[in-house]
Amino acid sequence: MNRMSHWGVIGLLLAISLGQGNLVGPRSLLALEQNADLIVVATASGTFRVGSTEGFSLQVGRVIKGDPSLAGSVIGVHFADGTPSPTQAGPAITATGTGLWFLQHSLSAWLLLPVVQGSVPLSMTFFPQSVGPILSAYDYSPAASLSDKFASEICFAIEGANSSLPLQLYDLQYGLLDQLNSPVVALLYERMANSTSAQQQILGLSGLIRGGSGTALATAAHGGSAFGAYPMENGILLQSIRDYFRAADTNSITTLGQAAINSTNPTAFREADAHALAAIHTIGTLSYLATLLGDPDPNLQIEAIGGMGAFANGLPVQTAVGVPSLAYLQLPSKAPYRTADTMAHFALGSRAIQQNEASYVSFWKQWWSQQQTTLGF
Repeated sequence: MNRMSHWGVIGLLLAISLGQGNLVGPRSLLALEQNADLIVVATASGTFRVGSTEGFSLQVGRVIKGDPSLAGSVIGVHFADGTPSPTQAGPAITATGTGLWFLQHSLSAWLLLPVVQGSVPLSMTFFPQSVGPILSAYDYSPAASLSDKFASEICFAIEGANSSLPLQLYDLQYGLLDQLNSPVVALLYERMANSTSAQQQILGLSGLIRGGSGTALATAAHGGSAFGAYPMENGILLQSIRDYFRAADTNSITTLGQAAINSTNPTAFREADAHALAAIHTIGTLSYLATLLGDPDPNLQIEAIGGMGAFANGLPVQTAVGVPSLAYLQLPSKAPYRTADTMAHFALGSRAIQQNEASYVSFWKQWWSQQQTTLGF
């Protein structure tokens, strides 16, 4: 509950990696798709100057959005790099890089729409990608929708980068890519989940898990220990489970529950599964949460207390969408198991629970002992 949002983490990572004093972060893919007048796969050349809007050139390979006749041509581009303009512009910098570029109309030249917001170098303003023919799995017809064309190019860039994704492509793995809502993205996740690259496999499974795949969750549970060798990808996997996986079918609940109570699993993996389990608020989660009440890990106990209390008091499923508005904390007018005692012993998160954790654990153990037969256990 009280942790930095993934947007804050991304911005901080980028700022640290770039040595900047300001935080920067990724633009929404939907905003890029909508606000760009021209989207192209192209190669940069020429020079520009720090602190000015002097331009460089793009050799256009493919046109995804905009005038298709620009394919094969060279266009001029202006890049305002975010550096305050000095009295005289700084030294000339060679423009390099091939990938997916986003441009807006201007009177004299195209204006670059960077994929990352903030003061960043040119290398962070586009999605690196090969200018060669697109991988057959992502090939599309001229009649395809813009969304599917865009998704195909992005997915081609991600898979083509293999295990060495640049930061601006890593950013998309926190759920931003899912915004495109394209079947091409689901195809990417399936292909990555079956990759021989461990990093790609983790990212593919993460995407499928965010989409509610219990099969992908089960695969991730088997690879949990090995995945820890890749901390960035593993962090994305854990967040995908913790904040997005809310499938409530019997098999998914069983996979979540068994992973959470299995003491041989990595602690961070168990805690992510336990949080997801506690956020679903169905009867099927209760036996696993009750088991976690007796776990020596206080974080697992805290998840169990919150999950059992949320169920008993009738709260809706806690989703990533509902967290900002606190919709998941809206009590219904009636709940069959809600009493004055369940309300008095209801709390969420470590800050609220730690002050009186032993009392909460004792109450919910007793509540489970009294109710499990009625609940069908």
